[in-house]
Amino acid sequence: MSYPAHGANAEVLYQSLHIEMPKNIIDLSENVNALGQPQVVKELWPTLLSSLGKYPNEQVEPFRSKIAEYHQVAPNYIAVGNGAAECLMVLARHFQHKKAIVVEPSFSEYKRTLQQEGVTVHSLLVDDIQTYTIPLERVKQAMEQADVLYICNPNNPTGVLTKRAVIEKLLQHGQQVGCTIVVDEAFIDWTDEAESVVALVSKYDNLIVLRSMTKMYALAGVRLGYIISQQAPKFVQAFPHWNVSEIAIQLGCACIRAHDFVDQSRKTSNDMRESMKAFLMSHHCRVSNSAANFLLFALPEHINAESFFIAMLKQGIVLRHTKNYVSLEGQWFRIGMKQPNAMERFKRAFTEYVQNY
Repeated sequence: MSYPAHGANAEVLYQSLHIEMPKNIIDLSENVNALGQPQVVKELWPTLLSSLGKYPNEQVEPFRSKIAEYHQVAPNYIAVGNGAAECLMVLARHFQHKKAIVVEPSFSEYKRTLQQEGVTVHSLLVDDIQTYTIPLERVKQAMEQADVLYICNPNNPTGVLTKRAVIEKLLQHGQQVGCTIVVDEAFIDWTDEAESVVALVSKYDNLIVLRSMTKMYALAGVRLGYIISQQAPKFVQAFPHWNVSEIAIQLGCACIRAHDFVDQSRKTSNDMRESMKAFLMSHHCRVSNSAANFLLFALPEHINAESFFIAMLKQGIVLRHTKNYVSLEGQWFRIGMKQPNAMERFKRAFTEYVQNY
């Protein structure tokens, strides 16, 4: 059977597995904010019709300056892309035909985009999936033969948050051995951001931080992401003209002001995640120490993971498979935090399945 490479492709998933898609499905395979967009976006949206006929600002202003102010960095440290996916492609091109390390399991697009550009990618596995502790000494040793190291923080698919002090040790070592570090913080705004490495950008010229507006602000259909780095000016030159739409620029500027929405989203997600973690552990599942708006779990060993996944699909419940995550081999599942009724529906289906297994 052929599984799609990403979540949020429910229809494609059902087609690929030749399963009839129920009319009422809940998609727990993607991690966009269950609360939807901030109120400021909903109020702005009806006014954006006139923007359809406008060419956007080539420097992605005023979003570039406003996001720089938000992060307290200089605007020339910011390079804005049509989603974090475009930023990853630009970064891969920058490291063309070089050597990269990816700490795994992790987001599959790192390896895919790098390999497209002829980069030799070495996967370095963490010792424990649940805690996702980065093996510092092994990573340092590998960095001596590499040009770039990719770290996802919080990690996708586990949601585990690595301490900033750990990443700073790697940055210091990277300066000594000539290795750049890319830190993907697409999910860091689901935490209080105390462990974000953005504050280190001015200190380390070998640091590249990747951020996304998709997950927290539910803007997956708009596409808006950005790079923060001392190296940003060279990346700006690599993006095409008008790569970010006027609508995306305006919505991005609006989202930066939505502080109360972010606080509410974090609390709602954290409460749901801890409830789901307790539920899964009560059924003897292994569960990751997630700090994000999703978590990773593995069933008790006597339950067949693929049969469970198919059974959930037939009931209209879509989990994120892990067939294409290094070392997970489909034995783990990622579940995003969604509306309470969706989470309760999953709990009922899960309980019924394991009781009748």
